Order: sequence, then C-alpha cells, then structure tokens
Amino acid sequence: ADEAEEEAEAEAFAEARFASIERAFAAAKAKGVQSSTRLVKELRALFMAGTFEVELIDDSLLVWEVALHDWAFDPSSPLSKDLEALSEAAGDLVPLILRVHFSADFPFSPPLVYVARPTVRSEYVFDGALCMEMLVDWQPQYGNVESMLVQISAFLAHSGARVETACKGEAAAAGADGEAAATAARDSARRAYEKLKAFHDKKGWASAGGR
Repeated sequence: ADEAEEEAEAEAFAEARFASIERAFAAAKAKGVQSSTRLVKELRALFMAGTFEVELIDDSLLVWEVALHDWAFDPSSPLSKDLEALSEAAGDLVPLILRVHFSADFPFSPPLVYVARPTVRSEYVFDGALCMEMLVDWQPQYGNVESMLVQISAFLAHSGARVETACKGEAAAAGADGEAAATAARDSARRAYEKLKAFHDKKGWASAGGR
C-alpha cells in the first residue's frame, strides 16, 4: 500500500510539473517570447533526466528555481557536508536553491543565475552571483542548461563554498514582503555580475584567479 501511494504521489507530482510547463509555454508563446520553444526543450530534458529538481516560478518559463541537494556536490566538499547537516537538523531535505532568470532571446543573451538560499559564503560568491567564467562571459554555445547546472554544481563544490545561514522554510516567502525580497536578491546578483564582468574585462581570468 505504501509503495502504491508513493507511486501515485510521484505520478501526481510529474503531472503537475508537466501541466506547469504547458501553461508556461502557452503564456510565453502568447507574449511572443523568442526563446520559449528552446526553454521548453531544455526543461523537458531536465525533467526526463531527473538529475535536477526544477520549479517554474509563477508558471513563468523565464524564471526557474533549481534545487541542488547535498548529493549534487562532491561528497567530500564542505558544501555537501553543510547541506547534509542542515537536512539532518531539520528532519527534511534542505537543498541549495538556484534562481535562474532567462532572457527572451536565450541562449544569445546570458541567464542570470544566483544562489537564492541558503546564504552561501565563498571568495567566489558575491551576493549570490558566481565568479564563474561561463556565467560572467557568457557565450551562446553554453546554452545547454543541464550541462550548465552540472558545471555550476562542480564549481560550488570546489570553490570552498560554505552555508552561512539557512532559510527558515524552503518556500519563498509569500506576499509583498517575499516578492520584494526576491526582487532585491535578483537586483543584487545582477549588480554583482556587472562588477565581476567589469573586473575580468580589465584583469582577464587567469591573472585574476577566476574560474
């Protein structure tokens, strides 16, 4: 009975996810979003592979949240151990959440990718933005989203990143305050990327110790 219930829950979860994709695709096409077909293809590939958990924010094809659990990282990394410890303390899985904002002409313009929660500290993470050459100096050929997420996971694991604080509840806060906080986090990450790009345009990557 338990196994049947789990299967039913899994099927319902999958159906809800695909229904969300269909709504998001229809809305994006109605708005003339150029990247809608490409993003649906990338999203379906991720769902079918099952490597990453992805949720569309407000059924928007252009805004994703990606859950990276401790097993997404090198098990010897501090980040994996921190997330495992948080999960044990919470009695539930506590992932690292990436927020991804895609452009209407993705992959020709870069996505905005940042750590939404919990707060992560590293010499390569600034206001959630990642000092990662792929994300700072974006090229259209980087547009395979699954490959991008794999590389981000490896980058975070090997950058010495540590969890500083955990969000008290994994869902984004509801209401105006939650929306304001999400907007502030997005704007802070965007400014951080602008500074990183300006720095590396001047200093390059190898000499500046970038990754």
